[in-house]
Amino acid sequence: MEAAIPTCWVIDHPAHFQLFSPFIRGGHPDDVLILTSRNEVQIMFRSREGRIPHRPHLWVERPVGLEIGRFERFRIARKRIKMVRKFLRANPKIQRIVVKGASLELIAAKKSNISERIYISDTEVNHLAHKIAKRYASKILIPKSWNEEISSHFVSDSRVKRYSGILPEAYIDIDAGKSVRKQAISQIREGIPSSDETVSDAPVIFHRLLHGGGIHDDSELIRYSSWIKKIPVHFVHTKESAIESTDASWEIPTQIAMFDGILTGSTTLASEGVIQGVPTLLISRAERGFLDNLEQRYPKTIFRWKSTEREGLDDIISMWLESIKNDDLRDVSFLDTRSELEEMLGPTAS
Repeated sequence: MEAAIPTCWVIDHPAHFQLFSPFIRGGHPDDVLILTSRNEVQIMFRSREGRIPHRPHLWVERPVGLEIGRFERFRIARKRIKMVRKFLRANPKIQRIVVKGASLELIAAKKSNISERIYISDTEVNHLAHKIAKRYASKILIPKSWNEEISSHFVSDSRVKRYSGILPEAYIDIDAGKSVRKQAISQIREGIPSSDETVSDAPVIFHRLLHGGGIHDDSELIRYSSWIKKIPVHFVHTKESAIESTDASWEIPTQIAMFDGILTGSTTLASEGVIQGVPTLLISRAERGFLDNLEQRYPKTIFRWKSTEREGLDDIISMWLESIKNDDLRDVSFLDTRSELEEMLGPTAS
């Protein structure tokens, strides 16, 4: 695809901002944005200056959450579709809509006679969204690593286009990550309280804990907080970390490269770390084809624990801690996922 066309970009998650921002920068002046009113997305939108151009936008509510019942989800979803249809009518130049996992906008787009409706997914377990996409998408993009045993929705669908690698390879700047680590790791260690003798010389680990309430992550969460208290590392939790500030929220995928390791329940954060060579321990029941792909490509960098029982975890932790000592893991190679997506979605800008 050579020229940009007026597009509606749907941002339902912070990683969607990371993925789509190069395309929005290289996109059409008549592009518009639809954004979900979740805190992380709001933070990134407020600090968007210099990262994406100003475009007309619409805020919509997410029909998910820990305390939202089935009837309320239906009400929110119906309202969202109605709002999006009205927004699209107010921007008649839009010829295309691009979503990642957020399938409700596809319904609104089809009813608004937008012919090109692109659905992107790397999450096999998002079955409801897949069902909607099969009915309303005109093109479906999934990774070559898609696990058809988890989801067979798109096995024989002629609309499917497959891309290599994983989506973070389209937006992670690996050289910037290496530069950040060289500049910042000593400063992080200097900031560890000297009174804490047990961790003063220990690896510095970036930790992000999921709280649930997402579309599909409730059944994948493992409550592991009590399991990790005695691991001989210094944890920098997201709430403590300076990179969680408003101005730096865009930089998190790069900034995590400064740490010695990562421990998380987030598949997105885990994948962003692994492809930068950061030894990562993912504690989650999540099954993804792209995680299997990462295990094959980087077997010494990603470590997964899928059980809700702690017995046996110490062996995995030991292997993870040992891998942190190997700086050679930082020398990684990328697949050219970005170029493949440019062929499907249009030009990007740095």
